[in-house]
Amino acid sequence: MSYDHAARLAQHEMKEAVCRSFHFSRPNSSAYWFNLMWIPGKLILTGDGCDMTLTHHHACSSFDAAIKWASCSEMDYLLRAAKQQQKYDVHATLQEIIRWANAPVIEDLNGGWDEHYVPITEDGKKRYRTVRTPRRDGLRHLCQDYRRAIAAGTQDEFLEDPKAVDPRCIVRLKPNRDRPIMWEVDHDPHRLWDFDPCWDRWLSLWKDTVGADWHPGSNYNTPVMVAAHEGRWRIKDALERLLDEPGPTVLRCMCDLDVECVYRWSWAQEYQIEAIRFACGKILAAGLVNMEVVVP
Repeated sequence: MSYDHAARLAQHEMKEAVCRSFHFSRPNSSAYWFNLMWIPGKLILTGDGCDMTLTHHHACSSFDAAIKWASCSEMDYLLRAAKQQQKYDVHATLQEIIRWANAPVIEDLNGGWDEHYVPITEDGKKRYRTVRTPRRDGLRHLCQDYRRAIAAGTQDEFLEDPKAVDPRCIVRLKPNRDRPIMWEVDHDPHRLWDFDPCWDRWLSLWKDTVGADWHPGSNYNTPVMVAAHEGRWRIKDALERLLDEPGPTVLRCMCDLDVECVYRWSWAQEYQIEAIRFACGKILAAGLVNMEVVVP
């Protein structure tokens, strides 16, 4: 199928377009210069490292409305008006995975939190605010109480031994002759060691990375490494390499939606929006905008 483009354009007439354009740069320097131009329905940013168009046919219907709209709008809203997409952030995704894995361990060591809602009044309206109160049920609190008992000479009356409940202690289990180990089938480190449940998330990461090919007869990269600082760093390095590779991830925590990929605006995207808002602020300060105009 052919199109007669020339025939479609034959009746077009030329006239000067309605627009306003402003140039911004440092004195005696061409670095980071940019232009902001308004045409009906759009604000266009061009320049050194800049190329972005904000489209909003109602808010940008007039120059005054467009400058007021862009100067007071949130960055996320403007970036979506520019049809920008957030970028996959490997580092932030890795931090979310580490935070997810550390949460039960930190709770066992430092204690958990109780949450309750407290009624408050703001602007004449009744609202509820979440208040988090720390609990004294962690290993740290138990050790503090035990030291106080020793100082008072009442340690014999203490009900719990801090060493016995320390989640960092991992005990090797005795072999079970009635149940032979079939590592190829279940790959379960709990059959060989007694782990506190707080390590289950780190063990899941271990299985997906350095422990994927581990055999119970090997003393290298054993599951016990999750309880050591150096071992967790090695798992973290392996996770970073895995997340940086193209293609779908094979982490159980992401397949089960316990952790999701983190997407963020890039530095360049945020810089360009800041440039637009900076330019709009300068235009407003110069008194070039009719402040009585209402943004549609």
